[in-house]
Amino acid sequence: MAHPIPSRINLQGLHAGMEAAALDVLVATSLENFFYVTDAWLLSQRIIPERLCFALLARDREPGIMACYSEEAQLREESWITDLEIYLEHRESPMQALAQFIRGRYGATARIGIEKRFLASTYVEELAGLLPASVLLDGDPVFDTARAVKTDAEVARLTQAGLDTEQAILDTFRQTKAGHTEKEMADRLSAHVLRQGAESLWLTLAAGANTAFNHPSPSAKQLLAGEILRVDVGGVFDGYQSDVARTAVVGSASAEQRSVYRRLRECERETIAALRPGTKAGEIYLRAQQALADRDLTLTSQAIGHSLGIGLHEHPILHARNEAELLPGMVIDIEPAVKDSQGFLYHLEDLALVTEDEPVILTTLMNTEELFSLDAE
Repeated sequence: MAHPIPSRINLQGLHAGMEAAALDVLVATSLENFFYVTDAWLLSQRIIPERLCFALLARDREPGIMACYSEEAQLREESWITDLEIYLEHRESPMQALAQFIRGRYGATARIGIEKRFLASTYVEELAGLLPASVLLDGDPVFDTARAVKTDAEVARLTQAGLDTEQAILDTFRQTKAGHTEKEMADRLSAHVLRQGAESLWLTLAAGANTAFNHPSPSAKQLLAGEILRVDVGGVFDGYQSDVARTAVVGSASAEQRSVYRRLRECERETIAALRPGTKAGEIYLRAQQALADRDLTLTSQAIGHSLGIGLHEHPILHARNEAELLPGMVIDIEPAVKDSQGFLYHLEDLALVTEDEPVILTTLMNTEELFSLDAE
C-alpha cells in the first residue's frame, strides 16, 4: 500500500544538502536517520544494530530501501518508500547487498554519502572494496543540517512529548514524600511516563549527595527532609524524544535552597531568551556561563543545551566552540545545572522553539517559578 510522504520529513533540506555536497546518493543507516527517511521505526535497529538496514535517497530518481528480510513486512506496511529489496541475514553480507543495490540503480561511479559516525570502519572498508570506482563521502552533515530545522509536524510531536513528560513528573512529585526511596520514586515515574504514551524511556533520579553524580541510578536510599532531589527523564513518543529536568526539595526548603533555585531559573530563562536566529551556539553557552557567574553560581557542564528530535542530542550542541548559527525551526533544550554549598546539584531543563522573533517555551505544564516541595501538596 502506497503512503504519502510524511509531512514531518524535511526532504527539501536533505536534497539541498545533497546538492551542496555534490552527492548522487545519500544512505541512511542509523535508527534515527533510517526512521527519519522511511517513517518506519524498527526495534531491531536499537537492540540489534548489526542487523543493518539502508534507506537511499538520490537526486534524480525515487528513493529505495535495502533491508534485512526480517523487516520486510513492517517496512511494506509502514514506509512510504515502495522500492524495497531484502537480503538474507547470515547468508549474505549487508554491504554486498547494498553495493549491488547501488550499482543497479545509481551506477558504479556514484558519489555516495554515508553515515561515517555510525558505520564501523570494517563496513566502510568493505563497501569501498565492493564499489572501487565510487567515492564514499561523509553524509552526516547533510542529515544533521536537515534534521536541525524541524517541520511543523515535528514541533507538534516534540511539544506533546515534553508536556506528557512534565505531567509524569508532576504526578510523581505529588505522590512522593520523605521516607520513600529513590527506587520507589523512579518506578512510579517510569510508570507515569509509559502511561502518558511513551514506548520506552530513560531516567536519572537522585536525592541528597547522590545528586552530584551525572547520571545516577536510583537506589534504595530513603528521601530525607531538607534534601534536594532532581530528576532528568525522557521517553520516546511516536519516534521522538522528550527530555525534561526538574529539581525539588523534600519537605521545606532552606533560604539557601530557595535562593540557588531562583538564580538558576533566572539564568535558564535568560538563556532561553537569547535563542534568536543568527546567534551562534557557542555564544549561547558563553551568555549562560556569564549569567550564572553574575549570580555567584558556576555552570557544571561543558554544554548548556542541545537540539532535540528523534535523537536525544542532535545538532547543534550548545558548547563554547560551536560556531553553528541558530535558525528558525530549531527546537532546543536548555539545561543549566549548579551546586549549592552542600554539593547538592540543581538541574532545570526546558524545551524551546527558535522562531523569527522571540523563542517559544514548549514545556509549560509545570510551574517552575518556585522550588517544588514534595510534601507541599
